[in-house]
Amino acid sequence: MKAMFKRALPALLLASCAFSAQAGVTTLGSVEKNYGSAAGRDGAGLNTFKGCDKLAAGSLSVTDKIGCNRFRDVFDFSSMDYTNIDSFDLTLTFSKTDDFTTLFGRKYFEEWSVGIAESATVKSETLLDMVNSTGAYTQTFNINATSHSDVFANIVKNGKLELWFYDNSAYTADFNLIDASLAVNVAEAADVPEPTGMALFGVAMLGAAVARRRRAAK
Repeated sequence: MKAMFKRALPALLLASCAFSAQAGVTTLGSVEKNYGSAAGRDGAGLNTFKGCDKLAAGSLSVTDKIGCNRFRDVFDFSSMDYTNIDSFDLTLTFSKTDDFTTLFGRKYFEEWSVGIAESATVKSETLLDMVNSTGAYTQTFNINATSHSDVFANIVKNGKLELWFYDNSAYTADFNLIDASLAVNVAEAADVPEPTGMALFGVAMLGAAVARRRRAAK
């Protein structure tokens, strides 16, 4: 009898776990920004321009000119019904990030980076490099508790993520910001494992075999 149980047990365990579903991540919603029109810019919460960042043809010209306030914008997702945010996907469409200047025969290119902040004054130390591109380019950055551990918790708590830009080159530069999207990703709970029909059938067959042995023993 013990040998029968030992032979049957692995198959029963495998069958009973076959229907178990794994926990996953799904996108709850997104916050969209259109910087290609005056109306889109006005509705984006951009209130720190001071005349340096200007509306271009179908985009916003972002500059690092000395004396100008840094570009910043707020993505407010507080109205979403979330409980367990796993990460964010920030997708930017931009162009003209590959300009350069020549000094002493050497080319110095723009070096734009994306900054993630929890407020107007507190930013993450982790900067995300933007691709150098002449034409329109779309780039997605994943933001999570590991990549931006210094601000992630408060971003989730406040329901707001701030976007900043930095240029690390040695000269004044600009680029065209076309649009942006912040996707809010939440973790799904795992399904409770359920026994499959095969497992139930195996248990029934094992029980029948035990009953036959008992009757034979009598």
